Amino acid sequence: MVASESESISLPDGRTLAFATYGDPDGTPLLFHHGTPGSSHLGALLSEPALARGVRVIAPSRPGYGRSDPDPDGTFETWADDCRALADTLGLESFAVAGFSGGGPHALAVAARHADRVSAVGVVGAPVPAHDGGPFGSLVRFPHLLGIAFRFGAAVARLRGDRFVVDQLTDRSVDDETARVVGRDFRVGLSAGPSGAVRESRTLAAHWSPSLPDGGVTVWHGVDDQNAPIGPVRTAYEGRSAVTLREVDDDHLGTLCSVRDDVVGLAD
Repeated sequence: MVASESESISLPDGRTLAFATYGDPDGTPLLFHHGTPGSSHLGALLSEPALARGVRVIAPSRPGYGRSDPDPDGTFETWADDCRALADTLGLESFAVAGFSGGGPHALAVAARHADRVSAVGVVGAPVPAHDGGPFGSLVRFPHLLGIAFRFGAAVARLRGDRFVVDQLTDRSVDDETARVVGRDFRVGLSAGPSGAVRESRTLAAHWSPSLPDGGVTVWHGVDDQNAPIGPVRTAYEGRSAVTLREVDDDHLGTLCSVRDDVVGLAD
């Protein structure tokens, strides 16, 4: 999987934003948003189809993940502005956006806030508003305990390896390279502590509405997804003429692996 070394820029408020690029370095740009928790390393899953299709995948680490500085007051909208600053620094006049899992709402926010720059948008296995606390239940009301849970998960992942991380995201068998990418993505995402994961988990468990751009949105979602069940997704997008829901016979990570060529195709 072809990738750049991790790079970074300085944002207008002085924070550091880390990112990595994959695929064709001179290709049509696609801004890819990792899950919660995660990092720029997840973009490596798109590297091969991106190279084949002439697409440049740019995968930033959101605040508090990996080498990206935290933003305690961050929102979906401030993240969208961070991405615009990244696009400006890289000289991108327009770009497609995509997001996996917890990165989905962030990708939608970029597309809605900066519609003048975004050419296409798609999300994979992304959560929709569900006010039961999501996968962490009542822990989202106690940031300290949620942080302990993430630290414990990171410690277990270091001890048990990449397959432990993969097993939390799919029941399917994945190849060794995919497992390596997913395991590294998780470890790097939490390497600077759990602040980013805690903030995002609490945001996703709060009352929010998906930001939808005026143009079309493609939603790929697994019918067997246990991390973000399909039922609420169907309900959330029912009657939304701008949304094309493509149901995939797979689970959470399995769906991303199944549709990655289609995701890269957003940039075509």
